[in-house]
Amino acid sequence: MTTAVGRTIVLVVLLVCLPLTAVGGAVAAPADSTNERVAFQQDTPDDGSEDNETVRHQNPDEYDEDGDSEATERWLSDWMSSQLEGSAVELSEGEYDLAREYVDEEYRDRFEQYVDVAGDTESGANNSYEEAQNEQEELTDSVEEYQDLKSQYEASRETGNEERARELARELEVLSNDIESSSQQLQDHYGAISEDEDIDLSDASAAIETVNQDVQTEQEVIRESEFVETELTIEPTNTDISFTEPLVGTGELRTADGEPIANEEIRLDIGNQTIQAETDGAGSFDFEYRPISAPLSAETVTVRYAPETQSVYFGSETDVAVSIEQVEPTITAPVVDPEQVAFGDELVVESELYVDGVPVDGVPLSVSSGGEFLGVTETVNGSFTGSATVPAGISAGEQSVRVALPFEDRALASTEAETTVTVTETEPDLSISASQTDNSEVAVNGTLEAAGNGVGAQSVQLLVDGEVLETVTTDETGAFTGSVSLPEGTTAGDVQLVAVYDDDGTNLARTEAATTVSLSSASNSSAFLPTWMWLVLGLSVVVAGVAGVYWYRDRTESTSPSDSQADESDPVATVDSVESSSLSQALLSQAATQLSRGDADGAVQNGYAAVRTHLESQLEIAGALTHWEFYRQYRERDPASADSVTTLRDVTEGYEQATFGREGISEHDAETVLERARALCGLEETTSTSPADD
Repeated sequence: MTTAVGRTIVLVVLLVCLPLTAVGGAVAAPADSTNERVAFQQDTPDDGSEDNETVRHQNPDEYDEDGDSEATERWLSDWMSSQLEGSAVELSEGEYDLAREYVDEEYRDRFEQYVDVAGDTESGANNSYEEAQNEQEELTDSVEEYQDLKSQYEASRETGNEERARELARELEVLSNDIESSSQQLQDHYGAISEDEDIDLSDASAAIETVNQDVQTEQEVIRESEFVETELTIEPTNTDISFTEPLVGTGELRTADGEPIANEEIRLDIGNQTIQAETDGAGSFDFEYRPISAPLSAETVTVRYAPETQSVYFGSETDVAVSIEQVEPTITAPVVDPEQVAFGDELVVESELYVDGVPVDGVPLSVSSGGEFLGVTETVNGSFTGSATVPAGISAGEQSVRVALPFEDRALASTEAETTVTVTETEPDLSISASQTDNSEVAVNGTLEAAGNGVGAQSVQLLVDGEVLETVTTDETGAFTGSVSLPEGTTAGDVQLVAVYDDDGTNLARTEAATTVSLSSASNSSAFLPTWMWLVLGLSVVVAGVAGVYWYRDRTESTSPSDSQADESDPVATVDSVESSSLSQALLSQAATQLSRGDADGAVQNGYAAVRTHLESQLEIAGALTHWEFYRQYRERDPASADSVTTLRDVTEGYEQATFGREGISEHDAETVLERARALCGLEETTSTSPADD
């Protein structure tokens, strides 16, 4: 009897402790407690390889020891450098998809970790890693596009479609220039990264150089096959120029062999301006250029001959020495239509831009109202007509409408003109719905609309009993979502949740909406333990009762001839087996429910708790162990089961990501973790409950 009583005491202790230890420290001590640092430490699993110095799953904010941040930074910089090199090599071999995979989302995640860690070190975060990734992606896209267009070009040549071939050849010329520029920038980023003497990107640099040289060589062959090289010369009559004193001169356009390009209408590009001219029989032409957006600091302007797409001639350019003087333009007072508007209305604005009576063409003008930017429009023959939808950010009342030329230190000085418009207030429509997610949390959804359209970037307050519990922001469609923690002391029953929109800085009126949430239990009763923990404790009480029955039977049958058989069958071991199986199934069932509701983090945490419950009872591993301490003990006690060790590692990593990761865990990854958790618990993919199971 003494033995049975002792076993029962052990069982009851296990039943009380298991739910709390199963989550590896998920029930936290106070923030300033030493226990929290122990329970939440994130150890690196020992893979048994002395050569493996990889540091994984570390949160830089939780390191106190000297050297941890530096070691993590070193691992991350080595990893990113290796990825850049792998991407460059794959690109040089024409494996574009593989080249992108090396610098995909995982690379971005690692860079964010690097920024976090490097911020605590003397070296700081090196933005060249991010810039190199972006440039490498762009280069990969450009090279792949070049090769695709080159295939189309060769096909057009084979079928005798000369016009299409020439058109493609000109597109290839633009791409080849982009590739050369991108390659050079990428080499510069490699150089900045390689200032770290422990990082060698020479192989990556060589691969990128090979890619660029191959493209430039191929394009040179295409250029010689399709185009006639040209030479442009300009003779200016004046060098001190302005909009009112334009650059006037003559030019000449010839082939590289000296033959005049005679009697041709040509296009000349100077900055962002285009000038039309016509050559005579000797290839000569006259031109006039009025500087508009050219910087005052410019000492030369570049004149480019831009042949038509189908032309056999190749472009050329030359520089002309100049000195630019600034002049003051004039914007006429804008005219608005209508003069009274509300949210969602279309506002039309008209104005003109002149310099001493000469219209200014092709100039971007910005339009704003009440401090809200409405858009940019461009002048045509000195005038413009633009329209914009009235946003919510313009306050109700009389507001200015401003048209501005936002130049700075340019040939034309900055200037503006304004008028007024009356903005009326609009009554918005606010809706809200809510549902209880657990005993203290309420999920909230709603929309803010006006004039039949969603209103984005607006703040909505969520209140209970007049107290603001949360403020959410609408997305571009006017929708908002949020989670509200109910105040301590909220009891079971109906609770009214009110959404309020009230912003004096807009043209939308104050409005509110309410919904009622029926709470199944008091919020403050679960302030420290989640729903699944109460489920586990409840099951523990039930199993404790089962243990009591076994203990009672053991006492009453201790004098019977079957006493020895009872000892041999070990009823406590049987109860332990029933208990761990029941708890694991309950936790996994709860996890499946959470995942179906979109709570991936909570699902993985409960899945991990199920695994800990099952394996601790199976291998008699107990104690307040962290997740990685438990993993190591499991591996050391059962080294032959390689598959289960690997599976436990996957589950542990998922648990760590869900519990400590900045972004949590995705639903897809959570589903994978739960599959592995079921396997470790010896359960099928879906667990059905039957009377026999009960």
